[in-house]
Amino acid sequence: MNARKFLTVHNRIFIPLIAILYSLMVFTVSIVNAYLFLLIFSIPVVIFLLMHFLGMYKFKPRLFGGIVILLVVLILAAGIYSTYFYDLNGVSSKDVNGVSLETDITPFSGVGNNYNITITTNYTGALLNSSFLYIYSSHIYNTTVKYTALHHVRKDNVTTMYYNTKLPSGLYDINYTISKNITISSPGPVNVGRFTFYEFYVFALADEYIASIGVLYVIGIAVTYFIGKKNLIKR
Repeated sequence: MNARKFLTVHNRIFIPLIAILYSLMVFTVSIVNAYLFLLIFSIPVVIFLLMHFLGMYKFKPRLFGGIVILLVVLILAAGIYSTYFYDLNGVSSKDVNGVSLETDITPFSGVGNNYNITITTNYTGALLNSSFLYIYSSHIYNTTVKYTALHHVRKDNVTTMYYNTKLPSGLYDINYTISKNITISSPGPVNVGRFTFYEFYVFALADEYIASIGVLYVIGIAVTYFIGKKNLIKR
């Protein structure tokens, strides 16, 4: 028995297995390279082609099989993303025309911590005195901390600013802005438990990507189904 025949005979095992492995590979590499994120929209195509080449032609097995595959992908991909981001070191950096900006959030994640936000820049202009740190979490918390309220140390034309704070439970982002063009946005801190963060990614991925992939997939198999029926009628 050749390989394709073997895979076709056992297609109910190998179609979801190969599709899930491919999907997880795409989600994983997209963490490393944001430009590869568009590959996510190749997932419905790969699922469809696998079903076609491995002999799963009927509409219902394709529909329900695809839905099950996408649900498993959602559960596993959310685990990959949430684990990766929860364990980040909290350091973000940016260079704007020779002006360096770096933020360091310590600790990056955990519940009920006292968070230290450190900002470092080589900017030496007068606008530094009007710079500010903005900390926000959607519908939970937002505050603006002016430069004068930050503890700052200057050495060798590099200014380091420190801000310590307790925050309500939530997922945060921070912005440090010197001017409209000189600003850095950083994710964190993550002031929730690991499982809560996982739940956040389940809903986020479902809303942002899995739903779109599912719609594309259903449209594809529906079009194929009706084209097939039309050809049978002509015969």
